[in-house]
Amino acid sequence: MWNQPAENSFNALKHGIEFSDGIEFDLRMDADGELVIFHDEFVPGSGSIKPRCIENMHTDELRKHGVLTFNELIKDREFLELWKSGSKTVDIEIKMPHPLVGKKDDHHLASIMERIRSLTGDFELPSRSTIVSSFSPRLCVVSKSIGFDIAVTQLVPRIRPWGRYWRVKRAFAIPQFVMTSVPYIARTFRSEGMSSIGMALEYLKGWEKYTRFGPKVGLKGKGLEKLHKSLRGMGVFVWPGPLDLEDSLINAGVSIVSDNMNPEVVTKPDGSYRWPRPASQPLDEEWANRLRSSTIFERVDLIKEAGDSLPTWAELRSDSKAKIISEQGRRMLWDGSEESWNRDHENGIPWGSPRIIGHRGAGKSHGW
Repeated sequence: MWNQPAENSFNALKHGIEFSDGIEFDLRMDADGELVIFHDEFVPGSGSIKPRCIENMHTDELRKHGVLTFNELIKDREFLELWKSGSKTVDIEIKMPHPLVGKKDDHHLASIMERIRSLTGDFELPSRSTIVSSFSPRLCVVSKSIGFDIAVTQLVPRIRPWGRYWRVKRAFAIPQFVMTSVPYIARTFRSEGMSSIGMALEYLKGWEKYTRFGPKVGLKGKGLEKLHKSLRGMGVFVWPGPLDLEDSLINAGVSIVSDNMNPEVVTKPDGSYRWPRPASQPLDEEWANRLRSSTIFERVDLIKEAGDSLPTWAELRSDSKAKIISEQGRRMLWDGSEESWNRDHENGIPWGSPRIIGHRGAGKSHGW
């Protein structure tokens, strides 16, 4: 039986990057200027919040709470090789400090991005292997001001870095959600030089999308056509990514930040097979047919065999990559030509290609 490791832990991040197309994790800067991987604004405990805020705690203190540093993660040779391969995607979410810490947004963002650049600058990472995201609306401005050369994207709707309870944070995000449409977000982000969007699933699916102003997009029919015409090849990452919507999202060209990282789950609720690496290890027609016609009892062994047999994205021949990219580009109405889409194979998978990304590594293990 698979035991899910704690979110943002070393074991969770190693599992996620091996099992799926990549990982998402949360990054903060502690009182020593060390980058640490932790989601919440403060560590568990009682009493005042301020001394428990990550940005007010020292690295040694945080290690006692089991907090992993970014430096410890990238020192792992196997993790680093997967990241550098061009097949896997790493989504680094910069978490903003609680207002009690008293940090200025621009300076804090710049400090973290400079530190990321310092630690990864010698790795020669493919340009489409890494994206830095944040709920802060200042992310793109600060990125440009310091000449940050890693792709960035703002997450929408904006979740504030305060409030003890998720329902409070969510309530303050509702106005932006209601007032913004996907076409507007895509147009704005594109004009600011961003190549991807990170958004809540409710922008695409569910009754909530009908509460918003502006044109509606969706995962099928005219809604899907509007989505593709809005994105024009931009990447889009959504959370959460329930198993029963996985096929619809991937087929629509939408990347999923998923909490479903259990390797024992090989069948989705509708009875179809589940393949967790559609981008980093794409199924060829033969394997897709074998899995499609398999029984539930055959799938565990077949999926393991496919994982051992199929080449990764980095190992694929250029003509095989071109075939996959060209099909996606035509179907999803990307800007440009097939030649332009296939110009930079060595830089990794195009942002418009759908991925399954492990949320906090192996899926969230507490809270929201």
